[in-house]
Amino acid sequence: MNDIMTLYDNNKLLVRAMDQPSILLDMGRKYFDLSSWGYEIDSLMNEGLDSLSTTLIVPNVGVRTYKNVGFLLNSDLTECLHISKTDSSSSGSIRNRDFLAKKEDFTTLEELAKYIKDNDATEMNEVNVNAKIDAVVGLFINKCQHAKFLLQAIYPVKCALKELTGVDYPIYVYDFLNGKLESIELSKEEEDELINSLGAREVSCWLDSQNKLVCIPIESSFQK
Repeated sequence: MNDIMTLYDNNKLLVRAMDQPSILLDMGRKYFDLSSWGYEIDSLMNEGLDSLSTTLIVPNVGVRTYKNVGFLLNSDLTECLHISKTDSSSSGSIRNRDFLAKKEDFTTLEELAKYIKDNDATEMNEVNVNAKIDAVVGLFINKCQHAKFLLQAIYPVKCALKELTGVDYPIYVYDFLNGKLESIELSKEEEDELINSLGAREVSCWLDSQNKLVCIPIESSFQK
């Protein structure tokens, strides 16, 4: 896996914002619903996702993200299709031949990164890419007063990814006020405390490629 901070320092880190998992109750069983995450993970592991909407973040500029949690992607391992300095309101996909977006502003990420730095451009940009699972290098949460809640939301995703891909992806905190990115390093005691604070102890997601519902227990990384 590529070093995330090196990617960040070289303007090659994209964020794919996602919904926070919700807890559902079914016949007395509580679980984190990873429906949207499961679809994207499954697609990334198989045919790949196309025309995926992402945002380029660069050091020391607080670029806004679409949502507060999501994937971190290595841009070198994606195919960039469309680059806009703001939200391009993209829809559809290249694969389905119905991709729509506002006029492209740049042809390379280097140009976008220079624009962000030169203009202290904090407004969310949009970069549409094709990606597969090898482009995923980690997970992120935004730094805010509810960061502990966001960590509780992203940890089940980390567990699901480890079970489905065999990779223990790191979690990073992104400060969209100043463009700082820091890794979260938990001790065994801290991780145990985090797991005990969760409202459910398993995740559930549907995998189209296997045509089945997968249930994954939430376990400490120190147990494996």
